[in-house]
Amino acid sequence: MSHSRGHVVVTGAGGFVCSAVAIALKEAGWQVTAIDRAFDDEARDRLAGVRLITVDLLATTDVLQGIAPTALIHGAALTVAPEKVGMTRAAHIATNIELLTRMMCAGRAAGVDRMLFLSSTGVFDSGDGVGKARLTEDVAPAGQGPYAAAKRAGEEITTGAAEDGFATLTVRLGNIFGPHEARRPSRPHLGLPHRMKAEARAGRITSGCAGAVREWAWLPDLAGGLVDLLAALPKMQPGVIHAGTPPVMSDAELAERIAPGFPHDFEMSGPLRPPMGTARPSPMTDIEWTPVNDGLAHLNLSGTAA
Repeated sequence: MSHSRGHVVVTGAGGFVCSAVAIALKEAGWQVTAIDRAFDDEARDRLAGVRLITVDLLATTDVLQGIAPTALIHGAALTVAPEKVGMTRAAHIATNIELLTRMMCAGRAAGVDRMLFLSSTGVFDSGDGVGKARLTEDVAPAGQGPYAAAKRAGEEITTGAAEDGFATLTVRLGNIFGPHEARRPSRPHLGLPHRMKAEARAGRITSGCAGAVREWAWLPDLAGGLVDLLAALPKMQPGVIHAGTPPVMSDAELAERIAPGFPHDFEMSGPLRPPMGTARPSPMTDIEWTPVNDGLAHLNLSGTAA
């Protein structure tokens, strides 16, 4: 481990993506404080050596009191559809925006000098960028749902908050797969590869979209790229970047890799946006991505018997 690079707070760190980011930061020499409403036993074990704070961010205004962080990665978000949790769309939007603004203000008051906001390609509509080889930052997002609206607003807020002594950047994440993926209240569904494997065992693969080609970012690679990006952040201009240009695979090929020879009957059809990529130079463009087939094999998701 290298010498300490500073003290970073990661919100949403009990979850699939941000727990991996917190671990990568610790391994890179950062002092890490991980914040979430809950950490299951597996997450606590994996986050050994990381300071854990279990708190509802909407129920406190002094979560960073006495911590003195220098950096913030904000990944906490409510991703489940509002009707699934008995919320109005307006309340769902307000919740996600308030999570961001509360942490941003708390971070500034505590002395944070750089911040990454983790957004999503969920800001895009299914037809955005159709005809392009990659969905890059030059495509204007047109997603209309409450999650998309809150993320787009968060991107603007994050950019607008940048000033001398406070560097900000939004990173849009796309399709991610990797170790330790699990359901949780704020993220009730597993990723497409896991759903396909479960459906193959049940006798019929329906998840997926006919004609779809998606990017697949191996989570350990992504987490390492975000560590490098955080270190480089003060030298970058505010705005939005996509999380690199990960390898791609069609839904049909993914189903075949997971269950060779097994018929699939996708319930969805296109048009669907092209796979995500980036046109903006950053440490994310230097990631050497794990091939999709290798990641599937590591997760024991490939070769399910038909």
